[in-house]
Amino acid sequence: MAELESRFSGTQWIVGATMLGIGFLIFITLHQALVIANQYFASLDGPAKFVLLPQTAIWFFLPGFAALTLPWDLTLWAWSAFGSKELALQYEFWSNAKAGFNATRILRIMTALIVLPVAGLTVPALPEHDSLQETAIRSHRYGFVEAKIFDYSKPITLAVIDGFRGRDGRLTRRAGCVLYFSDDRKWSSAEIGDFKPNADLTLLIFLESKTGLRPKHAETEAEINGSN
Repeated sequence: MAELESRFSGTQWIVGATMLGIGFLIFITLHQALVIANQYFASLDGPAKFVLLPQTAIWFFLPGFAALTLPWDLTLWAWSAFGSKELALQYEFWSNAKAGFNATRILRIMTALIVLPVAGLTVPALPEHDSLQETAIRSHRYGFVEAKIFDYSKPITLAVIDGFRGRDGRLTRRAGCVLYFSDDRKWSSAEIGDFKPNADLTLLIFLESKTGLRPKHAETEAEINGSN
């Protein structure tokens, strides 16, 4: 251990910097891949006046966990492939002994128990989006299921809401436009995308022109007359 300490005491900073670089690349690449995949699914609907995408935060979890658990193994692999496999193994042994636990094993377990399940939960979110086309709204929610179609000629109420109330009665601002239909169905722009303090005025004008309805306003859906 004393020999390995003298050999790798300076190398650990290079390894650490390499891991940070690899982690950053993993995060950026994987996040961008998820965003592009989501936009691709949205493009399959064809031309649309508005495309509403899901919350941007959902694309950060998988890249974040992957960036934390994968760089160690990838750094050792790169060292073995492009440098010295023997030195990489010696460094892994020294690092684990110095830490007092097998970091390689723990990170692999974390990958299996955290990263893979998060990936399994993230992939079904890729098709999520709403396409507001000329004649109807195509609404895609979680999972690879058929889109729900909302015809502009059928809603009976158009409303603008400010958000929703929690159990304590406080209003959380998540503004949006809501369409209520005679068959008890409902479409809301507040159910997809990031939380917004105010409804999109251009979207509201578009829905007014398509439905011919005059919008009502309320703080929450529960306060709208005729709401479900």
